[in-house]
Amino acid sequence: MAPPRRRTWWTRLLVSLGAGLGVAVLVAMALTVADLYLAGHGQPLLSRRWLDVEELGIHLSRADVVFLLAAVLGAGLTWRGTAAGA
Repeated sequence: MAPPRRRTWWTRLLVSLGAGLGVAVLVAMALTVADLYLAGHGQPLLSRRWLDVEELGIHLSRADVVFLLAAVLGAGLTWRGTAAGA
């Protein structure tokens, strides 16, 4: 049996972007539920500013950082996983 053919770069890109978007939506919903739980119990919110660089206009919360890392990790792992065409 012949080995599976490699996927084209644009197919891998589309699949990776879709996976990254899917992961981002799931993580956003999970972070929202966690933030609501914390707010209801009087704990500090995940959405308050954490990384704040005025000069560059960067204002990120812990939730933003987790959201971005999860989306990039999901897309990156999908890119690597689709390389062999399996």
